[in-house]
Amino acid sequence: QLGFMMMAAGVGSDTAAIFHLTTHAFFKALLFLGAGSVIYALHTNDLREMGGLYKKMKTTAITFIIGGLALAGFPPFSGFFSKDEILASVWESGHYALFAIAAITAFLTAL
Repeated sequence: QLGFMMMAAGVGSDTAAIFHLTTHAFFKALLFLGAGSVIYALHTNDLREMGGLYKKMKTTAITFIIGGLALAGFPPFSGFFSKDEILASVWESGHYALFAIAAITAFLTAL
Protein backbone atom coordinates (compact mmCIF):
# COMPACT_ATOMS: atom_id res chain seq x y z
CA GLN A 1 0.00 0.00 0.00
CA LEU A 2 2.85 2.37 0.75
CA GLY A 3 4.23 1.61 -2.68
CA PHE A 4 1.03 2.91 -4.25
CA MET A 5 1.33 6.10 -2.22
CA MET A 6 4.96 6.63 -3.23
CA MET A 7 4.14 5.87 -6.86
CA ALA A 8 1.38 8.49 -6.83
CA ALA A 9 3.74 11.05 -5.33
CA GLY A 10 6.41 10.06 -7.85
CA VAL A 11 4.19 10.83 -10.83
CA GLY A 12 3.19 14.16 -9.30
CA SER A 13 -0.23 13.26 -7.95
CA ASP A 14 0.03 14.30 -4.35
CA THR A 15 -3.76 14.37 -4.08
CA ALA A 16 -4.06 10.69 -4.99
CA ALA A 17 -1.24 9.82 -2.58
CA ILE A 18 -2.91 11.64 0.33
CA PHE A 19 -6.30 10.16 -0.62
CA HIS A 20 -4.86 6.63 -0.50
CA LEU A 21 -3.00 7.41 2.74
CA THR A 22 -6.24 8.58 4.35
CA THR A 23 -8.40 5.70 3.16
CA HIS A 24 -5.70 3.17 4.02
CA ALA A 25 -5.40 4.62 7.52
CA PHE A 26 -9.14 4.33 8.09
CA PHE A 27 -9.61 0.74 6.97
CA LYS A 28 -6.39 -0.39 8.64
CA ALA A 29 -7.58 1.24 11.88
CA LEU A 30 -10.93 -0.54 11.45
CA LEU A 31 -9.14 -3.90 11.22
CA PHE A 32 -6.92 -3.20 14.25
CA LEU A 33 -9.90 -2.06 16.33
CA GLY A 34 -11.80 -5.17 15.30
CA ALA A 35 -8.86 -7.38 16.30
CA GLY A 36 -8.70 -5.66 19.68
CA SER A 37 -12.43 -6.11 20.13
CA VAL A 38 -12.17 -9.85 19.44
CA ILE A 39 -9.21 -10.31 21.80
CA TYR A 40 -10.99 -8.34 24.53
CA ALA A 41 -14.30 -10.20 24.14
CA LEU A 42 -12.82 -13.69 23.93
CA HIS A 43 -10.09 -13.14 26.55
CA THR A 44 -7.47 -14.91 24.44
CA ASN A 45 -4.84 -14.33 21.78
CA ASP A 46 -4.95 -17.95 20.59
CA LEU A 47 -6.36 -18.11 17.06
CA ARG A 48 -7.46 -21.71 17.55
CA GLU A 49 -9.98 -20.52 20.15
CA MET A 50 -11.40 -17.73 17.97
CA GLY A 51 -13.46 -19.85 15.58
CA GLY A 52 -17.06 -19.01 14.82
CA LEU A 53 -16.58 -15.26 15.03
CA TYR A 54 -19.68 -14.54 12.95
CA LYS A 55 -21.89 -16.43 15.41
CA LYS A 56 -20.33 -14.86 18.51
CA MET A 57 -19.74 -11.28 17.31
CA LYS A 58 -21.81 -10.57 14.21
CA THR A 59 -21.17 -6.81 14.05
CA THR A 60 -17.42 -7.24 14.48
CA ALA A 61 -17.34 -9.94 11.81
CA ILE A 62 -19.17 -7.68 9.37
CA THR A 63 -16.76 -4.82 10.04
CA PHE A 64 -13.85 -7.22 9.44
CA ILE A 65 -15.36 -8.17 6.09
CA ILE A 66 -15.81 -4.52 5.15
CA GLY A 67 -12.25 -3.66 6.21
CA GLY A 68 -10.84 -6.61 4.30
CA LEU A 69 -12.74 -5.71 1.14
CA ALA A 70 -11.60 -2.09 1.41
CA LEU A 71 -8.00 -3.22 1.92
CA ALA A 72 -8.24 -5.48 -1.13
CA GLY A 73 -9.64 -2.63 -3.24
CA PHE A 74 -13.07 -4.00 -4.08
CA PRO A 75 -15.71 -1.55 -5.31
CA PRO A 76 -17.60 0.31 -3.82
CA PHE A 77 -15.16 0.57 -0.92
CA SER A 78 -12.66 3.37 -0.41
CA GLY A 79 -9.61 1.27 -1.29
CA PHE A 80 -10.95 0.79 -4.81
CA PHE A 81 -11.39 4.49 -5.46
CA SER A 82 -8.02 5.50 -4.07
CA LYS A 83 -6.18 2.81 -6.08
CA ASP A 84 -8.20 3.75 -9.16
CA GLU A 85 -7.18 7.38 -8.75
CA ILE A 86 -3.53 6.38 -8.46
CA LEU A 87 -3.73 4.15 -11.54
CA ALA A 88 -5.42 6.95 -13.49
CA SER A 89 -2.69 9.39 -12.43
CA VAL A 90 0.04 6.99 -13.52
CA TRP A 91 -1.66 6.43 -16.89
CA GLU A 92 -2.17 10.16 -17.48
CA SER A 93 1.48 10.85 -16.69
CA GLY A 94 2.49 8.56 -19.55
CA HIS A 95 4.24 5.87 -17.50
CA TYR A 96 2.53 2.94 -19.21
CA ALA A 97 4.95 0.24 -18.03
CA LEU A 98 4.56 1.48 -14.46
CA PHE A 99 0.80 1.45 -14.96
CA ALA A 100 0.92 -2.19 -16.06
CA ILE A 101 2.99 -3.18 -13.03
CA ALA A 102 0.68 -1.25 -10.70
CA ALA A 103 -2.46 -2.77 -12.25
CA ILE A 104 -1.07 -6.28 -11.85
CA THR A 105 -0.08 -5.48 -8.27
CA ALA A 106 -3.56 -4.12 -7.50
CA PHE A 107 -5.08 -7.28 -8.95
CA LEU A 108 -2.79 -9.53 -6.90
CA THR A 109 -3.59 -7.54 -3.76
CA ALA A 110 -7.27 -8.32 -4.29
CA LEU A 111 -6.68 -12.09 -4.39
